[in-house]
Amino acid sequence: MMETNVLEFLENASAFYADKIAAKDGNRECTFSELCQNAKRIGSALLERPVFGKTIPVYMEKGVTALETFWGITYAGGCYSLMNPIQPPERIEKILDILNAPCLITDHDSYDGLSDIKFDGQIFFAEDLVKSQVDEDGIKQVREKSIDTDALYVNFTSGSTGVPKGVVVGHKSVIEFIHYFVSIFHITSEDIIGNQAPFDFDVSVKDIYSMLLTGATMYIIPKECFSFPKKVLDILVEEKITTLIWAVSALCMITSLRGFTYKIPTAVNKILFSGEVMPPKHLQEWRQALPQAMFVNLYGPTEITCNCTYYMVEEECQEAIPIGKAFPNEKVFLLDESQNEVCTVNAEGEICVAGSTLALGYYGDTERTQKVFVQNPLNPNYHELIYRTGDMAYYREDGNLVYVGRKDFQIKHLGHRVELGELETYIGMIQEIDRVCCLYDDVKQQIVAIYQGKADKTDIKKELRKKVIKYMIPERYIIVEQMPLTPNGKIDRKRLKAEYFKER
Repeated sequence: MMETNVLEFLENASAFYADKIAAKDGNRECTFSELCQNAKRIGSALLERPVFGKTIPVYMEKGVTALETFWGITYAGGCYSLMNPIQPPERIEKILDILNAPCLITDHDSYDGLSDIKFDGQIFFAEDLVKSQVDEDGIKQVREKSIDTDALYVNFTSGSTGVPKGVVVGHKSVIEFIHYFVSIFHITSEDIIGNQAPFDFDVSVKDIYSMLLTGATMYIIPKECFSFPKKVLDILVEEKITTLIWAVSALCMITSLRGFTYKIPTAVNKILFSGEVMPPKHLQEWRQALPQAMFVNLYGPTEITCNCTYYMVEEECQEAIPIGKAFPNEKVFLLDESQNEVCTVNAEGEICVAGSTLALGYYGDTERTQKVFVQNPLNPNYHELIYRTGDMAYYREDGNLVYVGRKDFQIKHLGHRVELGELETYIGMIQEIDRVCCLYDDVKQQIVAIYQGKADKTDIKKELRKKVIKYMIPERYIIVEQMPLTPNGKIDRKRLKAEYFKER
């Protein structure tokens, strides 16, 4: 019988692998037993707090303490949402406004960052909560009231209107996906997972819950290491890391800076990548360095719980690497603009997904939810919810899907989804900007801001740093005397793109 709550993962791991190291973050480590007990202590401390049925922000860096806090909130019947301290205060405040949370949990190392953030709720320190005694009866009562469709976490992505979108994911979705994930890719208690992704990025969900389900150890690689490939490679070798579930940009950082001329992490035998299109040149360098390893291209937005398709790379890829076929118990299909299913080879359609791994929707935003979580137009007979990804793809002759690009203005940059419309909103608010259009250069992997006005790019960057995460700030700025317009008065994006790429 399948679990109904992810805490069963934690409790089973604590029973079977009690004294085995569960997680290490460079500062501290803990066993599965300690991880479970500390989560229970935090959960017990929160039982009398306004947590049950609420989404609670966790403001701290990724690490062992964050994991204990996540599951402490879960034990108290709440849902967690990591607030990464690297985000600008204005963005954090918008997320806090959306959540309308009664309290927030932080740690002493992160607390100073809250001084610039307006929050009227209670603030608790994880270091204090973990000193509480475990209330087994209270925890049991909460569990008896829980069901598998309860919300587990909320991850915020970029929103086209300047308001971040909070994707709500339930226990059932994570449980089902992770069972298939570890089985297909042979992740076991013998593995050591090298975590790269921040904990507010859904790539990390695969690290965290693969660790819990299998009893594997997770080494949480500090984010600052990824500016120095030698440090990352030292960790991979010294910690005998076997499994990398990384964003494409992180893998490309190693090869771009010729990391393999320094050291090759020979213990690595599984490399699973996602977040954006993997350049074939970089993939080939990894395969040459680790010829015996498994390489897998994963695809899927946050709204379907991590991934919905996968492709085992077994041949040399000179062109686009397929995103493959659907995970078990997920229906992935293409729709054309007339709402007809696309089955013809090489014909493009929008990727749509159905199944129990669909997210529960966007937090506090019914309108947005109803735009993309919709009735399957191919099914007129009963209610069948699907998620329309906005991504375009086509089938190869062998049945594997190949990703083409975005249907709208949302792009993938450095492994993160970015709404170009959100950037345009913020840039357009700058006083000396008249009109602005943001484009994405897939070849150079750069966000390009084209604008009409007198503002200097230094001033634009300075303003954006106050409002958006670093990876969302454009790399290139182009001033035009007059924006080209379509007959209905909108910026002519196609013409701008043609002119920009002609110059490139």
